Amino acid sequence: MLLFGQQCRKCGHTGFPRQIYGCEMCGAYGEMLAPQELEAVGVLISFAEVHRYQGGEIEAPFVIGEIRLQSGPLLRCTLDQRGESGLYIGAEMRGSLTAPTGERASELRFRLARD
Repeated sequence: MLLFGQQCRKCGHTGFPRQIYGCEMCGAYGEMLAPQELEAVGVLISFAEVHRYQGGEIEAPFVIGEIRLQSGPLLRCTLDQRGESGLYIGAEMRGSLTAPTGERASELRFRLARD
C-alpha cells in the first residue's frame, strides 16, 4: 500500500500527509514540495492500549501506536488489533485501509508485518 506524502526539494524532508502549507522543517512551499509515494511500512516506536473512550467511532479497548515509516515520517494511528499481545518496540508494522464495523469509509491502520 502506498501513502501520498511529499518531499521538500529545499531541505530533503519527507512529510505525510501531503499538504500545501509548507515544509514542516524549513517552511518551503509551492513547487518546492514534490509529491512522493511512501510505503506503508515502518517500525513501532510506542503504543498504548485505550480502555475508555467517549467517541462513538471506535469501541474500547483498542491500541494507539506511533509508527516511524521507513521513509521517515512519524504517524500516530489506531492499530488493527484489540490488545497489546505480540506488540513490542521495534516491531515491523504494515499499514492497510480498514473499514470500521458497520461503516463504508476506510481508515489507515497498522498491524504487525508478520501477521
